[in-house]
Amino acid sequence: MTNSQPEDHLPAAHEALRALRERAERRRELITRATDEAAPDAMQRLVQELQTHQIELEMQYEELLVAQAEAEAARVEYTNLYDFAPVGYLTLDEKGSIVQLNLSAAQLLGAVRQQLLRRRLALFVVEAQRLKFAKFLAALLNADERQTCELCMMRENGTIFYAQLEGNRAVSPVDDTVSCRIALLDTTTRHTTMEALAVSEARFRQLFEQSPDAIVLVRGMQIVDCNAAAMRLLEATAKHELVSQKISFLVPEYQPGGGRSVDMIQHHYALLRSQGSHRFEWFRYTLKGQSLWLEVVLTYIAVGEEVLVYAVWRDISTQRAAREQLRAEKDFTENLLDNSVDGIVALNREGCVTAWNREAELYSGLRETDVLGRQIFTVFPNLDTAERRYQFEQVLRNGERLVHRGIPFVTRPGQYDAYVIPLRGEQHDEINGILIVIRDITERNRLIEETTRLHLSQQQEVLSAILNTEEAERKRIAEALHNGVGQLLYATKLHLTNQAAGSPRGEVHALLDEAIRMTRTISFELTPGILEDFGLAYALEELIRRIPRRSIAVHLHLTGLEEPLPKLMQVAVYRIVQELLSNIIKHAQAQEAYIHLVREDDKLAVLVEDNGQGFEADPSFAPRQGIGLPGLRNRVGLLGGALTINSRSGQGTIISIELPVK
Repeated sequence: MTNSQPEDHLPAAHEALRALRERAERRRELITRATDEAAPDAMQRLVQELQTHQIELEMQYEELLVAQAEAEAARVEYTNLYDFAPVGYLTLDEKGSIVQLNLSAAQLLGAVRQQLLRRRLALFVVEAQRLKFAKFLAALLNADERQTCELCMMRENGTIFYAQLEGNRAVSPVDDTVSCRIALLDTTTRHTTMEALAVSEARFRQLFEQSPDAIVLVRGMQIVDCNAAAMRLLEATAKHELVSQKISFLVPEYQPGGGRSVDMIQHHYALLRSQGSHRFEWFRYTLKGQSLWLEVVLTYIAVGEEVLVYAVWRDISTQRAAREQLRAEKDFTENLLDNSVDGIVALNREGCVTAWNREAELYSGLRETDVLGRQIFTVFPNLDTAERRYQFEQVLRNGERLVHRGIPFVTRPGQYDAYVIPLRGEQHDEINGILIVIRDITERNRLIEETTRLHLSQQQEVLSAILNTEEAERKRIAEALHNGVGQLLYATKLHLTNQAAGSPRGEVHALLDEAIRMTRTISFELTPGILEDFGLAYALEELIRRIPRRSIAVHLHLTGLEEPLPKLMQVAVYRIVQELLSNIIKHAQAQEAYIHLVREDDKLAVLVEDNGQGFEADPSFAPRQGIGLPGLRNRVGLLGGALTINSRSGQGTIISIELPVK
């Protein structure tokens, strides 16, 4: 049955009534014609009454037909409204069995309507919520108010859907039986949406509360909520210390950049409104007065008709300090490059100039703005050779360091050294470019040449002193041989010549003995064989014994010489002591002298002291006659040692020598 049935039924009923009236009028005419005028009045009245009654019956019948048509139309309309309603309707008896239901209810329960009649509705409720349904049904049967319940239900095929049940109690006027009329609304979509909204809200709340970043919700420039990270960041112990506070609290009047904080807040909010999201850096304080630099990210979020600002705060105090330090280091590096005494040029892997300091400008005569970004072989065409390009590639490929020495200047006289150094990345596994350090060696070469000349001059002076000393030694030996051994031999010759005249043989032997003794003395002074045979300690003791006691008393103290010294060092120390004793005997006019030799580990200390007339030490040790003290200092210097002289006129002299034992 469709919705057009009641409207089609009414015209048909009126048409039937109209046809009935036409028949009644024709009958009435026939009856009227059939009655004879001569008929008695009683008969005529009877006929008229019958006709009138007939018309009344026909009119009642007509009304009955109209009422029947209207009732049929109402029934059809009720059927349409009940069966085809978008909401499921059910009628349950006192036991909860389905007595009546519409098509929507049958579709929700997933079965044909005839199969659902007399079945309990509880069977379509999931087992976990059947007790809830039983309480709902009991409340319907025992109360006159409308009851509402939301249940998870199951269709005939086992699929799940959510439904809202609204119903009330109905009492039959015929037999006073009680039933329940229930409206069944499918709320699966709404329930899914609510669950998704709840999950989303729980997820947002979990992210909000457990986020490591400080999060603050702001409404109308006022904090309405914050998470635990925000409390830790601002050193708060409870939310009420932050909630309801203005966003400008704990903010200085002026930001470090110089702008007023209030004006800058308005500026940032204006950017937020125009862009929807905004990021900036902000300076503020904690509740305990600690300063903070924050990275602030603002985002608009809409909750219904309410608009909130979702603010994320990240503490960047450490990063900002590191950035400031990096900026300071960059400025320092730039100042260092600009103030370096060396020319510094940096190249990338393509050979293009990335750094060019002031000294490089002086060396090349080219300004930094003229060379930055240009290839080095374009800047200096004279370097564009196959050899230079190969060296450049070798530095980039193998990380080899190169040094180019003695390169002439382009713009002025002089020379420089160029050090080519590979630049590596942080991991030191990749070469990112090349650093060239240009060093002016003009002055250095001049100093080296000057030093070389001085060194040669000193060597010549030392050589001259050595030659003079050797010549003096030869002269002394010659004099000793001539005046000593020669005279003795000459006297011996005379004695042997005059032997015939009766010269005593004993005098000749005495002269020969003296000559032999002097020869041994001269030989000992020239080459002390006792040093090679018995060592330094015994040789020094023998040297002391040969000094006459009547001229000077010499005291020798030796420590740590049990282990022999190197042969060359023994000779050098022996000659040093010999030279010092000779100087004391010749010049000091001393009565006593003390010689100390102490060896400790790899050091040998020589200390010679006398109580003579002393002298004023000349720091330059310029030689006057012979080698003297300057020659002694040179000898100590050749051994890698140090010599110290402490002497004053009339108070004696102390000479200290420290030599490394190699």
